[in-house]
Amino acid sequence: MRRPTLAALAAAFLLTAAVPAPAQAAEGTFFYTRADTGRETFLGSTPNGVCLSVPGGARTALNDTDTDATMYTNSSCTAFGGFVGSRQSAEFSAPFPTFVRFG
Repeated sequence: MRRPTLAALAAAFLLTAAVPAPAQAAEGTFFYTRADTGRETFLGSTPNGVCLSVPGGARTALNDTDTDATMYTNSSCTAFGGFVGSRQSAEFSAPFPTFVRFG
């Protein structure tokens, strides 16, 4: 009787461990100056671990979140474009980063 109970508990644990947790959002706001228009804008939702578009590209960025941000120049977030630490700012040159990932 104990073996089936233990097996069921182990299976339930493995199922819950395999389910990915929802992405945590960086607390705060990520501001940037668009490379194409020069206007300051911001990203509203900044979940960790997700490759997010930075419309217009970033000439400068102010990461006023509690999480570091890595900037990229491609949509798969593999071509490094810069780094903006938590509560820090950075300036970029062409090719301007057009994507960001927090965490």
